[in-house]
This record gives sequence, structure tokens and C-alpha cells, in this order.
Amino acid sequence: MSENPLSHRELTRIADYACDLAQVRDTGDDDLIDRAFNAACKQIWGYTLDDFDDECLSAQDHAFLDRMTWKRACSFAVENGYDLFDYATNKIVTEWWGFAWMILAEKRGLLTPETRAATWARYAARLRAKSKNVVGVIAGRR
Repeated sequence: MSENPLSHRELTRIADYACDLAQVRDTGDDDLIDRAFNAACKQIWGYTLDDFDDECLSAQDHAFLDRMTWKRACSFAVENGYDLFDYATNKIVTEWWGFAWMILAEKRGLLTPETRAATWARYAARLRAKSKNVVGVIAGRR
């Protein structure tokens, strides 16, 4: 009988990094929720969803994410070394789908300085193409 490869290492408990996110979940303030989500991602991976884009993922990856349920997300997370369950609330973490995106991005090797730079360059090009008044895009340190 083969042994589970994860049985010898601990899972990264995403809820441990998402305390602020859990606190703002019910505010209805999308900006506040986004900031808390991004802060959790930065603590875990050093990157956020803004550091890669749809073009970085294959059609198969998009189909996988489109079919994602919270149960599938929990299994996918465990298979990749993460735990999406918040044992303090006995619920899955807030923004579980976004965390599943981040786990997939890590699995695909997208969380790199090169991917970040290419993603932000494409974003800047789209902004410049949309408006004659945009001459440059300044990206703050994220």
C-alpha cells in the first residue's frame, strides 16, 4: 500500500494568513476584501492574482477553475500542500476560489518576477491602447 506523500509534511493553513480577510468578509466593501485577500497572498506566496493574468493559464486550466466547487478546491489544495479549511469557524476560508487560483499559479510555475513583469507590461499596454491621454503607467511596489 502506498503512503500519502503529504502525510510526512504539514499543510500550509491558509486561514492562519487570512485572519483580516475573515474579519472584513461581511462588510460588503469589495476594496477592503481585495486588500485583505492580497495581503494574505503576499504573506503566503509573495505574489497576488494581479501578478499573472488569464493569458498565463491554459484553456484546460480555465476549464478546471470554472468547474471548481469548494469541495474540489479543498481536495486540490491538500494535494498541493495547502489547507483551505478554517477550523476556528468550521467553514472554508473566505475567497477560497481566489486561493485556488493562487495554488494553481504556483503549481504552474507562474509566481516569478518574470511572469509579474510580463503581466504588468501587458496591463500597461492595454491602458495605453485605451486612452490617448495615457503616456505611461507607474506600477507601485506591490
